[in-house]
Amino acid sequence: MSGAVTPSGRYRDRQRSGRERLVPTVLAALLHIAVLWGVIHGFGGVPAMTDLAKETFTTSTFDVPLEEPKPTPTTPEPAGASGEEGKKAKPKPVIAKARAPSRKENAPPVASTGQDPRSGAAAQGQGTGGGGEGTGTGSGASGNGSGGGLARKAEKIAGDIRSTRDYPVSSQQERIGKRVVILLTVGTDGRVSSCRVYRASGVPEADAITCRLATERFRFRPALDAEGNPVTSSYGWEQRWFEP
Repeated sequence: MSGAVTPSGRYRDRQRSGRERLVPTVLAALLHIAVLWGVIHGFGGVPAMTDLAKETFTTSTFDVPLEEPKPTPTTPEPAGASGEEGKKAKPKPVIAKARAPSRKENAPPVASTGQDPRSGAAAQGQGTGGGGEGTGTGSGASGNGSGGGLARKAEKIAGDIRSTRDYPVSSQQERIGKRVVILLTVGTDGRVSSCRVYRASGVPEADAITCRLATERFRFRPALDAEGNPVTSSYGWEQRWFEP
């Protein structure tokens, strides 16, 4: 049949087209090889190219000794000048004050209570009171001792105080249950030369009356020294006021 393509014809066409494509490919490959060869020879051949590649991609490391910086010596600051030496403290001498000898106060004689609560009153009145004789002490003083060479103490021989008549009625309630102690100075004549309140009762009016009446009324046998001579001495008296 005219115009029909046989298998053998197709095969021949395929071979021819393959050869046609192969030729340009080979030529292109040869061209690349020629260019590459020229480049290699331009850089000194294959060994030079290899060395160039080594130099390009090889890095060398090495240590560089570094000098350590020497420390700069610092100049010390000059020390400050010391101050002047202080003066030594001298202790001030302490002078102890001389102690004055304490004045020894003689204790009063011990007073004794009266025997009769009415102090010798003839009849019982609105108020009663008791008086008592005290013990005499040293010559001319009111101490507890008997004095130098005192042979006999002063002895009360007369005189008394009556509460019913000698003290005012107005202060009776104030006096009840209280007492006063007086200290009398008995002279060589047996009379009271002075009186002072040794222990107050709290009722000044009654204390003053007691001192006045004792001075006016009391009489004593004076105290005697070792030679039997009358001497001045002290005598204590206690006056109490009782409820009627």
